[in-house]
Amino acid sequence: MGKSKDRKNKKTVKSAELKNPINSVAAVNMIEYPLQNVQNKTITTEKNKKKLKKQTSTSQNRKKSRKNIRKQKNRRLLATAILFIILLFICIFISLKVLFVVRDVEVVGSERYNQDEILAYCAIPLEQNIFKVDTQLYEKNLPNEFTYIENVTVRRKLPDKILITITDSVPTYYTETVENEISTYVIYSQNFKHLIEQSAVPDGLVRISANIENEDSKNLILHIIEKLKNQNCDKVTGVIIGEKNYVSIMYDGRIEVKLGSMLDIEYKLKMSYHILQNELNDTDIGVLDATQAGNAIFKPNY
Repeated sequence: MGKSKDRKNKKTVKSAELKNPINSVAAVNMIEYPLQNVQNKTITTEKNKKKLKKQTSTSQNRKKSRKNIRKQKNRRLLATAILFIILLFICIFISLKVLFVVRDVEVVGSERYNQDEILAYCAIPLEQNIFKVDTQLYEKNLPNEFTYIENVTVRRKLPDKILITITDSVPTYYTETVENEISTYVIYSQNFKHLIEQSAVPDGLVRISANIENEDSKNLILHIIEKLKNQNCDKVTGVIIGEKNYVSIMYDGRIEVKLGSMLDIEYKLKMSYHILQNELNDTDIGVLDATQAGNAIFKPNY
């Protein structure tokens, strides 16, 4: 009886196992599969680590090689720059000491002063570097030192020559000042450089009755003289600048030509010069009023 019961129980157990095979497999899988996943993950992570190590090592090697290449380039550039600077200094030294030195100084243009006088004042040493010669200093000082030097240009003629070109002052104008009933005549050059003073009346110069110290008056006179030259009017003996900058000129010491303001001054000069040349005699003395453009009236002095 007992054996039969055991057999029955065994059968029931087997039958139960057969009836629920899924539960048994699931139970086994619940135990085995997680272990396999962990092993697989550890294997993959180790592989990834190895790959990352390789990648980082290669990238580091690349960076090192780039740095080395840059360092080599920088060293080459530095070496070439140093070599260039050395060569530049050598060239400068040779040019300053050997090539560009003063061996000749020439003076041209002056009829009042000879070359020896100018060279004695300038005292430019030979065998000096040509670029050390202060050309502007001589251009400034020579007209101040010599009365009849109007303008100076000093030029370097490479490789070894200094050329000094002088423009002489030409006595052109004069003014009269009276003090204690004594007249003093001041002579001026073509550009109103003060030349000399004398007690005798200058001959052949243009008398100026204006404030020479005033730049506007000076420029106005030069402008008028230029217009007269354009008209070939060579017998002007005086220029008068009155109030409101009204202009008059003395023609041949005989006729005062009143031109008035600077308005239409060129036309007034043409008209006046035509009348002086074609309608008046060489002996006429008086005033020609040309202040109104297109209308000139001559008033003789008897």
